[in-house]
Amino acid sequence: MKNYNVLHILEIYHIYKDMDWRERREFYQYKCDYYQFFVKLILILASLASLSYLVSDYQLNGNTILPTLIPRTSILIPMFLYIALEPKLKSYKWKALLNYLLLNMIVLATIWSVYHLEIKTHFSEGATIMNFIFLICCLGARPCFGAVGYGLFFAEIFVSHQFNHYENLDVILSLNFPCFAAIMLVHCILNLGEFERYLTSKKLEHALITDPLTTVYNRHRMNQLIKDNQIISEEQVISVVMLDIDYFKMVNDTYGHYGGDQVLHYLGKTLMEDIPESGTVIRFGGEEFLIILPGCLPEDSYKKIEEIRKKIAAAKDTVVEFHISAGVVKYNGDFEKSVKAADHALYHAKETGRNRVYWNQEF
Repeated sequence: MKNYNVLHILEIYHIYKDMDWRERREFYQYKCDYYQFFVKLILILASLASLSYLVSDYQLNGNTILPTLIPRTSILIPMFLYIALEPKLKSYKWKALLNYLLLNMIVLATIWSVYHLEIKTHFSEGATIMNFIFLICCLGARPCFGAVGYGLFFAEIFVSHQFNHYENLDVILSLNFPCFAAIMLVHCILNLGEFERYLTSKKLEHALITDPLTTVYNRHRMNQLIKDNQIISEEQVISVVMLDIDYFKMVNDTYGHYGGDQVLHYLGKTLMEDIPESGTVIRFGGEEFLIILPGCLPEDSYKKIEEIRKKIAAAKDTVVEFHISAGVVKYNGDFEKSVKAADHALYHAKETGRNRVYWNQEF
């Protein structure tokens, strides 16, 4: 178990600060997706719970709820709109905006109700209670969103004072400003804690889909691509390559498994360096590697793999000299058939002399 202290939190902050905007966007989307169900549930329950204040309205207004009935029940309209819109929003920014919008609707419905109360001093307690909901909303949002939400909250208090004439405005502010400061500090600290959990999750996910010896992806990643339909695309050409090491058993027999591991590691490193960033390299099994190249014509893929083959054959920095063979085909919409076709092309390359790349143009 990790012990948290100020130095550790500062270390996490420096990692967070050095991220680019794309990585931060991915983190906040991850955070929102994780907490949004709980935030949504609390906001809906808070909206419904606000109706229970009709009881205290009844007590404060001389045994009648009529003056505050419409203001209190008005929260049902934004609540139902929230329930309808929230599932349709995907971006964490829009979800956070909708969350804080409903939260401020609860505040406005309360302010409207207070306007019809004969005794308005109890608004201080109601306003303070809102801080708990702010804390919940903070879980799925960026700290700056929380600051903006609080800004609207205090603006609503000051504006409503013009017609509600709170006799204890100073008490309202003295209760809520410390809560605001404390919750924003907690928000920032929780944000860093959640960021560390995100980093740990990413490391575990990467470890699950990465082959530790060659540093390329493993078959778990291939299964992800198939399951999520990330391979199929009607808008671009995709090349599929099957590649393996020639006479790899002889390498193992001559140099031992350590020598074989060194060869696999070198090949994996070379493929990761030379395959385009859009491509995916997968250790298919043993010394076989599957390469998926989106947006790459088969003739271009053939040239790229041929360059890699020549580079490896001429390499002088390997522990063991080796060479490779490969088969290239165009993806035809069926992943399993395309992989088999690439494997047959690889087999043809081996049958016709090895240390070569064969492009099956008939598939």
